[in-house]
Amino acid sequence: MRQVAVDGLKSAPLYMLRDQQTDVELWGGAFILSPFDVLNVFRHRLRDFFGFDYQIECFVPAPKRKYGYFSLPVLIGDTFAARMDAKADRKQKVLVVHNLHFEDVELNGAMIEKLTEALKAFVLFNQCRDVLFTKSNNGAYLEGISRGFL
Repeated sequence: MRQVAVDGLKSAPLYMLRDQQTDVELWGGAFILSPFDVLNVFRHRLRDFFGFDYQIECFVPAPKRKYGYFSLPVLIGDTFAARMDAKADRKQKVLVVHNLHFEDVELNGAMIEKLTEALKAFVLFNQCRDVLFTKSNNGAYLEGISRGFL
């Protein structure tokens, strides 16, 4: 094992196996993560490494929720870009996105396309045929995504 340092991070010592590659090339795709994904389990590391302060809000009283009952982190490349609170209406075969909250990051057209493709896959995964967006804090990004579902 060898100790590693991350610029700007003040934490307990971090280690990696000696034969592990230190230069990592990211795929750059978009992922809609479960709140229980291993990335989200250690909230302090998520905040320290990515600047993303995440909490599942199903245990937060409804009036105090910011993002939604079961908001899902959205990762594009190495950037946490949004949080999505969605529920599948399987009878109607519609994924209802109650809130798509974008973080304070700049998304380009390619990132919006990747997010749209991830959403399409998420719709199918949830055995739905369509998506209904009810709330977002960024109309321009939501419009770009919505065009991808026409």
